Amino acid sequence: MMNNMPAFIEKEIQTITDIVKPQLKKTSRYLLIAIPLLAISFTNLILLLIVGGWNMDNMFYLGLYALMGAVGIALYKESKHVKKEMQQISMEHIIERINKSEHMNDYAKNEYVQNIKAKPKFGFHTFLTFLTEEDQRRQRIMEN
Repeated sequence: MMNNMPAFIEKEIQTITDIVKPQLKKTSRYLLIAIPLLAISFTNLILLLIVGGWNMDNMFYLGLYALMGAVGIALYKESKHVKKEMQQISMEHIIERINKSEHMNDYAKNEYVQNIKAKPKFGFHTFLTFLTEEDQRRQRIMEN
């Protein structure tokens, strides 16, 4: 993915990746535990209910698989929450990076920040556009 990108973009992506890495690990861990728990519990619950029904012999196992499913759902929801936190952290870094730019004027910086806040799903694309424009301005300054 990053083989064809200019060095200035690669550097910024690496910075964002380093900032978000702890949350990414946490999300991966939660999902790695949640998905098998959900699959095992729901499969066994369904099979147990179809084959065994609601008798007292199966109540312990039904409760156990229901508990496993609840823990799996909780971990899955927590991973979604951590993903939102990751997006928020990366957007804050992007906005901070735009505001720190020395090669862009305040009007252009405000435009980029407003675009990112208005359309967060396209924020990364806007950030890449900003980096490209900033590099072009930096090179024009260096030529003069």
